[in-house]
Amino acid sequence: MKKIIFLILFMIAAMATLSKAQCNADLYTEQSMKSIRSGFMYEKSYRVDGRGGRKDRVEYTCILSKDTNYSFIMNSKDGGSNGMIFSLFDAKRNQVATNYVNNKFFTGIEYKCRATGIYFINFTFKNSKSHCGAAVLAFRR
Repeated sequence: MKKIIFLILFMIAAMATLSKAQCNADLYTEQSMKSIRSGFMYEKSYRVDGRGGRKDRVEYTCILSKDTNYSFIMNSKDGGSNGMIFSLFDAKRNQVATNYVNNKFFTGIEYKCRATGIYFINFTFKNSKSHCGAAVLAFRR
């Protein structure tokens, strides 16, 4: 009987821990979408779920077009884009943009594409408590 009660209590505690660790990236996507500047068109959203710190990097690919202006807007569970570093790399893995400059997180950045091709979007975490957030990509020709 004691074992059954202990097992039930253990399962309840485990479920409570898991529910706290879940990342509701949709909420941060909505917050980011509200910040899209006038003249930009929404293109895509990116979920950033570091699994409570078990993943140190989340990566996506995208195709960007030459002479197009892109806007990347990030929001994290830690507030603004705090704790979440966005980095954009070209096909040769050269970093072409980031939201983390001089130890400061920026919620949004704009990038004018110089060459059509595949780009890599990396999200890493620095001093993040949640490892959770989202970003949106918008464009203007």
